[in-house]
Amino acid sequence: MTILEAITRADLIRPNELDPAVKLRWLSALDGQIHAELLRAHAEAPGPFRGYDETTELQSTRLLVGYPYDELYLRYLLMRIDLEHGELDRYNNEAAAFNRLWQSFAGQYCKTHFPNGVSGLRF
Repeated sequence: MTILEAITRADLIRPNELDPAVKLRWLSALDGQIHAELLRAHAEAPGPFRGYDETTELQSTRLLVGYPYDELYLRYLLMRIDLEHGELDRYNNEAAAFNRLWQSFAGQYCKTHFPNGVSGLRF
């Protein structure tokens, strides 16, 4: 999923007046956290994550988590929009959906990627 796809889908589901730059910062922070806490801890980690800003090409820049777990970006944006609007019931529902997707992605990633310093098992 690209940055533009995530923001556009969230805005279609939950119309809002928030500046797209705010949503871009949220996505940047989320991908920064994903990179720092999960991807970088594994041997096949991608290069450094520099974040997204006003110079980032929104239409072509792909977010770090791919299909089938990329729905977590939509849930994250909806969760943040709901929090900004004080919609706590909606926020809690989206947070639960986000957390389920995050746990599923993180679990699968850890199962399929060796941690740093481990190259494989020997018997």
